Amino acid sequence: IAERRVALFVGAGVSKAAVPHLPDWPSLLTEFAAKISKQRDRKLATKLIRADRLLDAAELIVSILIAAERRAFLEAKFVLAPPPISDIYSDLLDLDFKVCITTNYDQLLEKNFEHYSGGKMVYKARTYRYDNFLADLRSPARTILKIHGCISEPNQIVLGRQSYFKARSENPGIYDVVSAICTVNTILFLGYSISDPDIQLVLETVHARARTDHTHYALVSRFEHPSLRTALKATYNVDFIEYPKDAHAEFPAAIRELRDAVKAERASLGIP
Repeated sequence: IAERRVALFVGAGVSKAAVPHLPDWPSLLTEFAAKISKQRDRKLATKLIRADRLLDAAELIVSILIAAERRAFLEAKFVLAPPPISDIYSDLLDLDFKVCITTNYDQLLEKNFEHYSGGKMVYKARTYRYDNFLADLRSPARTILKIHGCISEPNQIVLGRQSYFKARSENPGIYDVVSAICTVNTILFLGYSISDPDIQLVLETVHARARTDHTHYALVSRFEHPSLRTALKATYNVDFIEYPKDAHAEFPAAIRELRDAVKAERASLGIP
């Protein structure tokens, strides 16, 4: 990180550390499912969520709830005005990642980075539909790539199985660039469980085609069994930094400690 050879991947856990009432994906789908009027369909959606078949549950919800209802619900959840300000984003900004990738719909990253940079808009937020992301990578620009869309365009948010396929098939270039980022950079996953099928496919493909001793890293809640960690590391080339399941409140302090260590390392190497 000190040498700026790491890209950041931000999941819902970072948003929840800043704004505890924001839902993660299972919680979001559970609240969505509660809006289904037919009891049989509502029970099926709930059953799929409990079985961790989240994409199937999302597809069922999308097929039942009309677009206007989904949009209103998403906006009520993720349009936060004024945007909450949290020190955790100040620490992430100090780490100075050139690229931040996120599956989050909210605008906490870009709004907080704007706030803590004094309004300089040091990071440009792009969605998976942006077709000039490679130019951003080749420029000095700092960029946030929102691979599942943004609440600023609620009708373009990736939610169900078909929307995943549509996003990949209609915007293959952006996923090729994500693969390239994961190939030539170490990725630090924060607040993310490596459960998203898009990222699983990218990591699995990259690891299969270009083996390396340099792993990615993910800060995650402790696995139920070591075999699960071993299998995921072998498949995705990710080392997991685990913490107890009841220790989520220590997450901001861990990021602050990382920030201080990186700043000290940059000072020792003469890196501004």
